Amino acid sequence: MQKLKKYSEVALASVLVVACGGGDNSSSPTPINNGVARNTELESAPVQVETLTPSSEDNTSTTPTSPVIETVDNSNPEIVTPPTEENNVSTSEKPIVEETTDNSLSETVTPPAEENNVVPPEKPVVEETVDNSSSETVTPPVEENNVVPSEKPVVEETVDNSSSEIVTPPVEENNVVTPVEESNVPKAEIELLYPQNSMGIDDSHDFPDVAVIDVDFSVNNDTGNAFLFENGQNRLLLNYGSPRQAEGNKYSHGSMAAGVFAAKNKTAYIYGYTANSHNIVSASNQYYEAAYERGVRIFNNSYGNTPFKDYLNEKGWKYFADRGFYPMLAKWAAKDSIFVWAAGNDGDKHRTGQNLHATTESHIPVINDDARRGWITVAAVDWQGRHLMPYSSQIGETAKNWGIAARGDWRLFDDTVPAQGTSFAAPEVTAAVANVWEKFPWMSNHLVTQTILSTANKLGSDAVTDGPNAQVGWGVLNESRALKGPARFDTRLLVNSDNGFVTANFAHRNYTNNDRLTWSNDIAGDAGFKKQGTGTLYFSGNNSYAGQTIIEEGRLAISNALTQSEVIVEKNGTLQAKNDQKLVQINKSVNNKGSLEVYGKGLTIHENYTADRDARTVIDIHTATLDVKGTADMQNSRILAHVENIDGVPTQAEQARTILKAGRLENYQGFYTISDKIAPYIEVKSVTKKDNQVDVTYKRNQTEYVLRSVGNVSRSASNTGKNLDKVLDEVAVNKNSPIKSDSISIITATPLAVAQTVDSLSAEIYASSQNLVLNESRAFNEQIANQAVNTEKSEVYASTHHRAYSLSQKGYANAETKGHQSHVGATYKTENGLLGLAVYQSRQKSEFDDSVGNTKLKQQGVSIYTGYDWENSYLLAQFGMANAKQQVKRQILIPNSPRNINTDFNARLYGFYGEVGHRFKLNSTEISPFIGYQFDSIYQKAFNEGKNFGIQANRSRYHLHSYLAGVRATVELGNLSINGSLTHRFTPDVSNTFGFKARYIGAESVADIQGISPAKHITTAKLGLNYQFTPMFALYSSYGISRQADETHHDLSIGLKYRF
Repeated sequence: MQKLKKYSEVALASVLVVACGGGDNSSSPTPINNGVARNTELESAPVQVETLTPSSEDNTSTTPTSPVIETVDNSNPEIVTPPTEENNVSTSEKPIVEETTDNSLSETVTPPAEENNVVPPEKPVVEETVDNSSSETVTPPVEENNVVPSEKPVVEETVDNSSSEIVTPPVEENNVVTPVEESNVPKAEIELLYPQNSMGIDDSHDFPDVAVIDVDFSVNNDTGNAFLFENGQNRLLLNYGSPRQAEGNKYSHGSMAAGVFAAKNKTAYIYGYTANSHNIVSASNQYYEAAYERGVRIFNNSYGNTPFKDYLNEKGWKYFADRGFYPMLAKWAAKDSIFVWAAGNDGDKHRTGQNLHATTESHIPVINDDARRGWITVAAVDWQGRHLMPYSSQIGETAKNWGIAARGDWRLFDDTVPAQGTSFAAPEVTAAVANVWEKFPWMSNHLVTQTILSTANKLGSDAVTDGPNAQVGWGVLNESRALKGPARFDTRLLVNSDNGFVTANFAHRNYTNNDRLTWSNDIAGDAGFKKQGTGTLYFSGNNSYAGQTIIEEGRLAISNALTQSEVIVEKNGTLQAKNDQKLVQINKSVNNKGSLEVYGKGLTIHENYTADRDARTVIDIHTATLDVKGTADMQNSRILAHVENIDGVPTQAEQARTILKAGRLENYQGFYTISDKIAPYIEVKSVTKKDNQVDVTYKRNQTEYVLRSVGNVSRSASNTGKNLDKVLDEVAVNKNSPIKSDSISIITATPLAVAQTVDSLSAEIYASSQNLVLNESRAFNEQIANQAVNTEKSEVYASTHHRAYSLSQKGYANAETKGHQSHVGATYKTENGLLGLAVYQSRQKSEFDDSVGNTKLKQQGVSIYTGYDWENSYLLAQFGMANAKQQVKRQILIPNSPRNINTDFNARLYGFYGEVGHRFKLNSTEISPFIGYQFDSIYQKAFNEGKNFGIQANRSRYHLHSYLAGVRATVELGNLSINGSLTHRFTPDVSNTFGFKARYIGAESVADIQGISPAKHITTAKLGLNYQFTPMFALYSSYGISRQADETHHDLSIGLKYRF
């Protein structure tokens, strides 16, 4: 009484009904847990109705009545926070999900503000890769398709594929290489295959939660791990938004109902609401509203009240169902929620007729037909699904269209608690609802309900249901079948406002697994199907439903058959037929106002095909055929030529095949466009009508043509493209080529990806990097020549040089080079001659642009030199040899499998340098003009990169002849001397100097590898200082700069001399 007094200001709408579905206001209730001995004393307890305010309803037990339901003002109740109990498994609260609800209901009582707003632990997330580009669907405005055969198409942006953008590929001027022959330019326009905006909703990690409104729940920590996620977090959240306090144990009715659900579903939070009133359920709108505000849309209800048959016949179901907050629940069910109800345990009440129908609560859709979108009534069967359990009420004739049966007997909590009744059949169905909604989060509540009911087994059989009956509704729950989507499109499962159509309306999703968008059952029934929204839905079954298939928006993809349904594709819709193993079959006619896509083996339409003038017919010209047994009326519409997948490398010779054939082909004038997603290597030459068929001819383009679509083609890319074409020609003939898959990935890649691949296949780094070897040898020769010419006495010397320069040539990748060279030497001087020996070591590193790679050079060399003076002239000669080792690192960017290459690349160089000059002396100044000749011979050793499409090359040899002219000058200023030089080098024949023949590993054709050649003209200026500390010891340094084409080389050196 004190508790009632505390809530004297709270008029709480309560319904006291019997758990498990048994009883009415005058009959004895069914046991809470039929089969649990400790609770059998409740068998004789009368139905009790608890009211917090006086009631005008007759609450006697002599006449069967419906429950007393009252609505009272609950706007300012006193909030009582339940005390925290140590063993209460509900320790945290799940975050509130804000959602607008219908506040106009007179029965709705706003729940009081609560103090226990603790955020529950985060639910374990199942890892899945998805596209997170957007969490909302952006739908572009629909525009008319103005593409006609006689006019150039305009650029459009649309939502659907039927009116995609058609653009002309840009023509770019190429000043580097000779253009590809005109025959390679496509004659048709380019059309967008898919909309430009394909953003979608990300709900791949959404897990629907469930509310269980029941007697009581365990707070004794006696349920084991039943209510824990796999990571150990609690998943049973008790009385959130309610002042009630759980006081039960594992034998409590709510514990057992929630335990069945937890055994069949592993991902949902379970919101448990204690509605206990003397061990029966006192249901309140407050519990439902509290759960709904937290985002719950699935409600398990293992309670109910069953009227006598005679009283039902007198009053009718609407009299019982249209009470209290039931209309509120009906509106939620019509909108977005699913309510699962126990049918009742009155199977043995034959005298009162209560065994023949389910509870009052099971029949609430009689007051709102749309409530059937989210209403399921559950009877109990044996564990094999062979017969109705004796204690179970039947579904009844009225509720059979939303009824089903499930297992009623369970052993829970490590086999310690037996549970029996429809109260425990209901949560198995509730778990199936949650599992289906988790797999298909884009489904409406109506689609989930239809899926659960239409996939049931016939009672006593494993066969799929073909209709409901009064005993078990649609049959026995088959969750594994439900997880494959609906099995029937049936008008008995639809509400009046559906107008005979099952409707799937959802936005685009970028799931990594299309199974979440696939209905794979064989769908039968008398209803039709409508596809709405921008998403794609896949049908993989042999579907025999009889109603029309209307695709208003988005894509419906069929991979098997439609045997009885006529198909209508609206302007913003797309029908896709695709099966790589067999022809897709449509036995009725297809009327296309949007887009028909024919992929895989193709599509057979057994009646007629009509394409509106602005529609398009997309056909995979490489594999698919559209076969129309009746008349194909194209109405002067267009065919969009596409190649979805290529299983082999086509030849450059033209191929011809039939892509459309019909019993009668009408109104096709040869209008076709080319997909923007078609493999860039595929060139469609023609699409032509011949009698009652349409034929296509196509061929493989040259690589250079593909490269031109993304910009100018460099000399290197042009050469590599020719090399690649030879390989592709080889693979086209050799079906067992080890590089077949690599080659297919290249010809199916985007033009930009092809350009990157071609850059990486150039292998130009091997040709270009020979310049490093040559430059190090030349620099050493120049240093020795300067040293020898200025030698006055025998000496030893040592110096080090820092070098930095760019290696570049138009048409090839540039390289930035840095490093150092050190050398030591000795010169023996006679009166008119000299003889010397010097050795050097170089370390250089070059970083090439793009994906060409980088190289590190280690080079050692030796030189013997001699000279002779006569009068004021001199003659100098050098003979040298060097070993060079380069470590090359680069990538081969094959689209399907990029690979890294690390190769040691070795060479040996032999050289001769001769110089003759004359000295002019004036006081302390000496000027020496000279001319010179240099011969270099480089031997490149064989190498093998060891991976497919890597390079394998035999030994190569290169010879270069250079001619030099220059002048040296020295000014003596006491112990300090200033020296300088200006030299010009001319190398007459430098075209493709370091090019060589090789082959790509996996292929036999010869590839011509090219790279940067030495500059034909190089001018070098140097300025140096020499300081004589003592008659024997001197320090010298110099700075040199060289210009060749657009390059500048820098050389800074410092050295020591010791004369003897």
